[in-house]
Amino acid sequence: MSVRITNIQRFSLHDGPGIRTTVFLKGCNLRCPWCCNPENMDFNIEKYVENGLEKDFGFDISLEELEKELLKDEAFYDNGKGGVTFSGGEPLLQVEKLLPLLESLKSKNIRICFETSLSVDKKLVLIMLDYADYIYIDIKSLSNPSLIGLDLESYLYNIELVNKSTIKRENIVLRIPLNYEYTLNEDNLSNIIHLLQSYPDFNVEIFKTHNLAESKYKHLNKQFKSFKQVSDEDMEMVLNRIRKVNKNVKIISL
Repeated sequence: MSVRITNIQRFSLHDGPGIRTTVFLKGCNLRCPWCCNPENMDFNIEKYVENGLEKDFGFDISLEELEKELLKDEAFYDNGKGGVTFSGGEPLLQVEKLLPLLESLKSKNIRICFETSLSVDKKLVLIMLDYADYIYIDIKSLSNPSLIGLDLESYLYNIELVNKSTIKRENIVLRIPLNYEYTLNEDNLSNIIHLLQSYPDFNVEIFKTHNLAESKYKHLNKQFKSFKQVSDEDMEMVLNRIRKVNKNVKIISL
């Protein structure tokens, strides 16, 4: 059994608590205009040229080989606080293939984190819930879900599945990317705050989207849109509005 990934990032500090090893799985069912990992949108392996050399975005790796790579960092997992994070793309699209690896990691007491949009079939969410110690959930375009291809009905249903799970509330993080063009408007912000009212015990992180992925878009011959950076004043405004319904909110940098 193998999975398709683009990168194994070691010593990650923003993909869950402690020191983590992040696996970026290829393939996503959303199309967010601000995506900072465009190489993970398409499940197919994509070729590009850099400095005259042909390279690939994506490769297949067996679960046995992937586990060997992950266990190289086991000594840095901070007595159980750190661990392995599955990101993407949308990692739940390949979670069924990951099952033997998830079983093995759990048997070794390695703590597992998923970063997900939750816009997937509920059966994939239920698999995740059997193995996840931490979950990071995106809240993006609620006022215009068709913009990114979000299945809003499934998304809301799946958040409630997570809420009813046995995962500790403090281990569930809702992450909100902010940009003026798509997510930071009154309609969307009001919808986000309304959703957060139902989950006051979850942690919430807000962050500015950035333009650091421009070279990746060019390699992939995909259209790149430069975003105006959200001001610190507007970040504070969003922080204060969310804090009225959820006191566990903070600004982060990604």
